[in-house]
Amino acid sequence: MKRSHGGFSKHSRNLKASKTPVNRQLANFDAGTKVRLNYNPAFLGGRPNALRFNNRVGVVLSKQGSCFKVEFNDGGKRKMLVVANVHLKKV
Repeated sequence: MKRSHGGFSKHSRNLKASKTPVNRQLANFDAGTKVRLNYNPAFLGGRPNALRFNNRVGVVLSKQGSCFKVEFNDGGKRKMLVVANVHLKKV
């Protein structure tokens, strides 16, 4: 049978879920706050591309629903992602 080539193929060992503190689930960030994109596999909603943007540092632009707009540099280009607060850490 042919092997699956899904989004997390050959990378699942890097994305093991662990417990998340409640403070991180309820975190709120103001506009202009520097944050680090830190993928949390326990929460699938509002996640960035885990392997591509993990550990990038960006700036919160605004809140969009229950998520946050984060802008950062990626190879000299400005990129903007909408990310849930569980996947963000203050720098």
